[in-house]
Amino acid sequence: MKSASQRPVATSRVLSIAIHVIGLLFFALSFSQVPKGTNPLRKGFGGPYKFLTIIALLLSTITFVIGFLADVLNVQPLFKAKSYMSLCATPVELLITIFYWTLYAIDRTKLTPPGHQLPLSHDLGLHAVPTIMLLVDLLILSPPWPINGRTAFVLDLAIAFSYWGWIEYCFSIVGWYPYPGLTLASPLKKLVMCVVWAAFLAATTVLLKKLQEKIIAITDTTQTADSSKTK
Repeated sequence: MKSASQRPVATSRVLSIAIHVIGLLFFALSFSQVPKGTNPLRKGFGGPYKFLTIIALLLSTITFVIGFLADVLNVQPLFKAKSYMSLCATPVELLITIFYWTLYAIDRTKLTPPGHQLPLSHDLGLHAVPTIMLLVDLLILSPPWPINGRTAFVLDLAIAFSYWGWIEYCFSIVGWYPYPGLTLASPLKKLVMCVVWAAFLAATTVLLKKLQEKIIAITDTTQTADSSKTK
């Protein structure tokens, strides 16, 4: 039996539940490793939640918790809530993955102080697995996102400025940023960074939605052809 707001390609509620449970297990494992981190920048007010990666992991976890509850209870408002949470979490996680591993390949010390690098398994759990699980949920299980490019940009501006406000508040208490490069950045440069980041997020959202719609169209065409053959 399919869930009330699942895509036709989603074969069953059992598949959806399995994907969400697997994702939550991965996320729980990643969270269990967070206290073991030795990066000195995670100390003080805000702790590891000064880092966008950990905030994104929290968003991913909330998305999958809502998705799991929606699967089990088969309640329409929960499916809608999961879709909106996915809108916030998936583009952020995808861009984190792209930027993180690009910098990782160029110079790891730009990400983490020397001697404080994460084990590869924990690194993957924070900077790759959430993206993979969210994309699986989006492209296999979910209906199209209810958003256009302009609305996505406004939403992503809100996300970017909220994070900026949060780390500035943390800075006012502990005296340092989670990312050392921000210390030298002027307010104008930070403003530009927020706008550019929001633009990247919005573009990612639009591209993911188009990919999702293309997959849905291909799936619908295939299912229609199969139905015609059986008649």
